[in-house]
Amino acid sequence: MYILQESLFSFEELQILESKEKLPIFFSALDLRPYAKQLKSSSPQGAEGHSKEGILRALIAAPLEGIDTFTSLHNRLKNDLRFRYQCGLDISRSAPSISTLSRVFSSLTKTGLVKRIFQDLVQLAQEEGVIDGKHQAIDSAAIDAYEKKQPKKRSEQTGNANWGAKFDSFGNKITWFGYKMHLSVDTKSELPMAIEVTPAHIN
Repeated sequence: MYILQESLFSFEELQILESKEKLPIFFSALDLRPYAKQLKSSSPQGAEGHSKEGILRALIAAPLEGIDTFTSLHNRLKNDLRFRYQCGLDISRSAPSISTLSRVFSSLTKTGLVKRIFQDLVQLAQEEGVIDGKHQAIDSAAIDAYEKKQPKKRSEQTGNANWGAKFDSFGNKITWFGYKMHLSVDTKSELPMAIEVTPAHIN
């Protein structure tokens, strides 16, 4: 049994909670309605009947639950009624289709809502004292891509995937094709404060 609080939960408390308890507390601290209102269907049919806020919750919950594809997310929503209910989706209806999840995700990225949600979360975490921000660590991580390769000059113009290389902690050179995620992380909470994704060759 737990009590939902208006203030943001502490990061330490979140770490020790069971998975089934994390999502209700996580979502109780977030008001996603303003963002959900900005998500419009690309057609009159689209995702009609499905709560945009519910789909948004599902997309945010996916990485917390180790879900990394739309297919896996659809299957989890289809087979796990508790998870679907926690995301705020109607359990009497079928789960959102893979194409619906993909469309909403695409809309999030194209409209810049993903960036806004992240920035608002960082600000909220700072206001609640979860993120200190006095000391930050900056590093980058490789992201593999499976898209058509382009000439370097073309890639620099479009911002698409490119070849990247770096040395690991043992001095071994690692190369990959894709992107690079640059992170600025609060050293106290170990939570990200700033994220930038670039082609792999960008420092």
